[in-house]
Amino acid sequence: MTAILALTARQLAGSRRLWLVLALVSLPVLAAVLFHVADSTTSSDEFADGITATLVASGILPLVMLLFATSALGNELSDRTLGYLVLKPLPRWRIAAPKLFASVLVGGVPVAVSGFLAVTIIENGDVAGAAATGVGLLIGAAAYGAIFTWAGLATRHALIFGLIYVFIWEASLAAYLDGIRFLSVRQFTLALISGLDGTRLATLDLSLSASAGVVGVTVVIVGFALLTVRKLARIDVP
Repeated sequence: MTAILALTARQLAGSRRLWLVLALVSLPVLAAVLFHVADSTTSSDEFADGITATLVASGILPLVMLLFATSALGNELSDRTLGYLVLKPLPRWRIAAPKLFASVLVGGVPVAVSGFLAVTIIENGDVAGAAATGVGLLIGAAAYGAIFTWAGLATRHALIFGLIYVFIWEASLAAYLDGIRFLSVRQFTLALISGLDGTRLATLDLSLSASAGVVGVTVVIVGFALLTVRKLARIDVP
């Protein structure tokens, strides 16, 4: 598992998409600095909540995880190198788990650090709220990673699938239809952040409780991880 994790992390971190990710995760920190430089009438709490919910949780986090997680197994499938892994006498979960961990390490950690720094700067050193933001984003990254790792293995059009999920399902439908919000990783992530620190996201009208967020991300991570393992067990690799 360690060898697969290290190899996948190197492959993902060495790709050109890493520069795009670094540019994306710098945006919340830049916005936080500009907030203090500019003469804004918005309160620090409102601005921090808006950056967290709108920019990071709704845009940067799912896009970054889409770029990395779909490639964790998808690249090996398209390069026809996946067969070397599945032919080894390894339990399939020992292949799927390090792939997921690698995508969270390379993609999720930078987003979590970005969210932590942005909230710390905006809220003038509120480390507790910033830590809650970072942890919540990291858990959300694992949920997105589980979905998109499976998608990268299940379809050659994983990027299209992910974009539809992020921009149509979560950004459009889940934003206006209450029932769908229980099937939204974004809503789970925001609920977790609020549950970890009650002062965070207090200016927003959140749809889910912290307990619902915990249950939601658990079901998503475990469910899609099992689907990935099942797919690996049944996949016909030339």
